Amino acid sequence: MTARDQFVYFGYSLGWGTVRKLNERTAYRLFDRFADRMWRKRGPSVRQYEKNIARVVPGASQAELADLSRECMHSYARYWCDAFRMPDWSRERLLSLEVTDLHYVTEAQESGRGPVIVCPHAGNYDFGAAFLATKYGALTTIAERLKPEKLFEKFTSFRASMGVEVIAAGTPDIMEILENRATTGPIVGIVGERDLSRRGIPVSFFGEEARMPAGSALVARRTGADLLPVGFWYSGGEAKARIYPPVPVDMECDEQEAVRKATQLWADQIASGIREHPGDWHMLQPLWTADLDKSRDPWQQDRSATGGDQRDAG
Repeated sequence: MTARDQFVYFGYSLGWGTVRKLNERTAYRLFDRFADRMWRKRGPSVRQYEKNIARVVPGASQAELADLSRECMHSYARYWCDAFRMPDWSRERLLSLEVTDLHYVTEAQESGRGPVIVCPHAGNYDFGAAFLATKYGALTTIAERLKPEKLFEKFTSFRASMGVEVIAAGTPDIMEILENRATTGPIVGIVGERDLSRRGIPVSFFGEEARMPAGSALVARRTGADLLPVGFWYSGGEAKARIYPPVPVDMECDEQEAVRKATQLWADQIASGIREHPGDWHMLQPLWTADLDKSRDPWQQDRSATGGDQRDAG
């Protein structure tokens, strides 16, 4: 069971309603204790995080990596505690997220096209989606299906009530849906550094090859929407966010090359945010090519057979 599944199961077993009714301090304390229990077990997720974060903070000692993994588990626990409690947050609370350089989103909205926002699995990106949808009216995003299915339905129903449209990963014609949303105005938000399709764009990420989904750059290229990287983190227990300047998307060159260049640029930008707040990056799975089992990776076989042709990937 992955760390994500364990946190979901923990919250679900406590009872969605129970977690929501607890006072905030008690709820966070419960999730923090569970995070410490997972950290002490040093399961595959914790060990993989330390392997990942060693690339972000080269030269860190094993003790320093362990401290960062504990910080990460607490950050991840807070993310999930907030996810269960957010249905009861007031509009004022949803708009309380401290966002640096929000004007980039406002300027994109004023152009008539919704910006395409791409961010890493860091801090509280769900809070960011709720904030943007509440402030600007609508946001469309992609999410992996949670188990049990009933929980996924609860999460998507709640998000819909705030103007966040959730499209399940793997939905047919997902690129057409995202392009339509970006063209007609809603913000498109993609948590973008983990390639679930195994068909992503090879980029240099902290000095090593990793693959990033092509979807955000592809939507921006095809619609002319601004492509905005965003960073999320916690500071003193409070969620924070920063909007980075628009990533240039070449509208003149070949689409494949334009998407490749834009993907590398936004990967560089989110890397800078991760480097500033490494303990808030919730990457608990293998990400870099060197960590993936190539013998069981159909993407590698496809690249060998096709010469590395790019395919639509969200």
